[in-house]
Amino acid sequence: MIPVMLWTLPACGKQAAQAEQAEQTPQPPKEAGGAGKAPADPMHTNRLANATSPYLLQHAHNPVDWYPWGPEALERARKEDKPIFLSVGYSTCYWCHVMEREVFENEAIAALMNERFVCIKVDREERPDLDEIYMTATQLMTQSGGWPNSLFLTPDLKPFFAGTYFGATDQPPPGRPGFGTLVTQLGDAWKEQRAKVNEVSGRVADAIKNVLGERLAAIPKATLDAALVDKTVEQIAASYDAREGGFGLAPKFPNDFYFSFLLDVYARRVAKGDADAATLAMVTTTLDAMAAGGIHDHVGGGFHRYATDGQWKVPHFEKMLYNQAALAVAYLDAFAATGDARDADTARGIFRFVGEVFTGPDGQFYSALDAETDAVEGAYYTWTREQITSVLGDPPKDAAVFLAAFELADVPIFPGHKHPEGGTLVRKARGEANTPEINAMLAKLAAVRKGRTLPRLDDKAIAAWNGMMIDAYARGAEVLKDDAYRAAAVKAATFVLEKMRTPDGRLLRSVRLAADAKDAKAAPQEGFLEDYAFVIRGLLALHRVETDAAAKAKWLDAAKSLAAKADELFWDKNGGGGGGYFFATPQPDLIARGKDIGDNATPGGNSVMAHNLLTLAASTGGGAGAAYRTKADELLKAFSGSMAQSPRGSVHMLHALERLLATAPGAALSGGAPAININAPAPPSPSVTPGAATGANAVTDSSAHVKAAVSVEPSSASPGETVTVTVALRIDDGWHINANPASADFLVATVIDVRSAAPPGTANATALEVSDITYPKPSTLKAEGLGNDAISVYGGTARITARVRVPKDAMPGTTIPLRVLAKFQSCSDAGVCLMPADWTGEVVVTVKAKP
Repeated sequence: MIPVMLWTLPACGKQAAQAEQAEQTPQPPKEAGGAGKAPADPMHTNRLANATSPYLLQHAHNPVDWYPWGPEALERARKEDKPIFLSVGYSTCYWCHVMEREVFENEAIAALMNERFVCIKVDREERPDLDEIYMTATQLMTQSGGWPNSLFLTPDLKPFFAGTYFGATDQPPPGRPGFGTLVTQLGDAWKEQRAKVNEVSGRVADAIKNVLGERLAAIPKATLDAALVDKTVEQIAASYDAREGGFGLAPKFPNDFYFSFLLDVYARRVAKGDADAATLAMVTTTLDAMAAGGIHDHVGGGFHRYATDGQWKVPHFEKMLYNQAALAVAYLDAFAATGDARDADTARGIFRFVGEVFTGPDGQFYSALDAETDAVEGAYYTWTREQITSVLGDPPKDAAVFLAAFELADVPIFPGHKHPEGGTLVRKARGEANTPEINAMLAKLAAVRKGRTLPRLDDKAIAAWNGMMIDAYARGAEVLKDDAYRAAAVKAATFVLEKMRTPDGRLLRSVRLAADAKDAKAAPQEGFLEDYAFVIRGLLALHRVETDAAAKAKWLDAAKSLAAKADELFWDKNGGGGGGYFFATPQPDLIARGKDIGDNATPGGNSVMAHNLLTLAASTGGGAGAAYRTKADELLKAFSGSMAQSPRGSVHMLHALERLLATAPGAALSGGAPAININAPAPPSPSVTPGAATGANAVTDSSAHVKAAVSVEPSSASPGETVTVTVALRIDDGWHINANPASADFLVATVIDVRSAAPPGTANATALEVSDITYPKPSTLKAEGLGNDAISVYGGTARITARVRVPKDAMPGTTIPLRVLAKFQSCSDAGVCLMPADWTGEVVVTVKAKP
């Protein structure tokens, strides 16, 4: 029989100081180390040696006979009737590096792979179209997903088995088989059970086409008006953490594009005379918390990808260009709205980091900085008290002053990981600007840190992310009145237009400037919708900030030209798929063609194009402007149903609607009957399992096997007294959820939080004092990838308690609604793990008079 997935699948991802640090003369850091640097005398060299992608080049000397995705590999699979092993990842993916070391550098496993499969490597950043298709397959087949993404395909590119990370060795039940065993079993299945493999792969391919190609058309259209924008703000507010800032539970992502949306809503409401301090507070509190936290690199500037905890203290140490761009805009917009100089200083710190590390010789922006150095995640960024004292110890008081301002947050120790020395720097007091004295100390630490080995730099330039950074630099020039930022945007835009386009005006997805070449060596892949969308956005930002008429016209004309090309290549001209733009052009090696309906780590291409069309309409005027506005209306109508069904999943598209409403108060767009009642609960998304080609099952999440309930004792208390909130998670027999803390960084820990559910501006709408969140004693379960250790889990009924203090200023006779949030991931004892689930419940505490 075809093997089944046996264990939860670790993955690299699923989506700071408030003041500028002292300037210093930049010094180049030590050369980046780690995988991807060719050995001096390699034993093996495969076809990836000719690639431009840093990720593919990292695997060029594996004993695996890797091919890049392309005609040569696909033709060989068809000609030899051989199945394909497809591995999708990216250069700064931690678990991609682990799997390379454990599996792809293993001579025996590589020999099995080469014998039984055509092995293909894909850089997801260069081929997001393939990444979307085959991540959809993995999510449908395993109800989980992440990178590295590991799939086994028929020669006609249909998946029949999928997972993410696999180790090298077999583990006892309920652990997974080692990758060598898996390769052997699947190779045998291809030879001996071809009919079954073809049946499974056919159903999976049909399900992928259903999910990607038909989901937009299947959603009823809705009327778009201010009520939907207000509902979106309410949903965001329901997930807002008033104590720590941010949205949802750990791990916490920046949700970069929330901030400009919320600030625009705030501005519109204030212009109407509505007091809206709560919406502004969601922005300022979160930005302050992130700027003070370990997610912000206080020493070098810029932000890490996300925080592993709920207090922003310990990051996942990758740095991505798209985060720098989006957060720079967020802090700039906050500064423009509030005048708080700390926000301006944080944005300057981002630009300083990008200028020193992420900017190439021709002005292009690099993609990412790895999390690890020499296989130790975070080693470049952490500090011990002794190291700080050594650097700042002259005069002796400096170290004491610094350590009074910053704490060192411990990085969790996970079995099987090399642990960095020390901890991450976290500002103890939020909302405090760095003094010149503190900035001088940070500059000293920065000078010493430059002597460390820099994590691996992915130096390819991605068109979409360069467009985002061009937009950010242009916004920086506009808000901070610094022409150097405009010049950086101009240089990057010139690079994109001159070195990232084909002769007929099409964008390339990415280029990489070879160290020994004068010109960019272009990857052959043409650009996708998001590349056009973000580059257009950057060009329009330059048009906005330029003062020279000729320069303004140049950037506007370039934006209009790319918008016309995007219409030609991606617009759904027949409307059979529901309207809007496709993600990619039709290709013979794509088994499905989809549209990005919502936001992910970055806003979707359709939502960015909606903004672009509105900007083009305002910038051109006349008949051309009216045509852009008409297309913007069509695009918003096409996605009206998805916006109404899932407002928080479509924030950037709703931001375009907010812009439209701000220019035409009282306007509404009718998407066509029947309209959705936007106040009704959102129906489930039309996802399907591999068996749903004939009809049906939605992809289930962990709530299918965990029932949650919340209670509070006592139910009434006086101001200053405490109550105990208890969350009971009843777990089905044969299933478990991960304990808190989780046993490994790739496991989703069970976590709860308690927040006030009182509407902003009403009585008792205040941040609650929550203490002593107590998790039950876990049981243990053996698992692969953790050596001889076992993971900690909960089974049966897990009861988690939290102590909540009634505010001292609470008025007797009133009530305090408490919102309880929980996150958990359920796995069967046989090793099948479902998508993590978020649960929300409410209880009420009555405030009584003091005795």
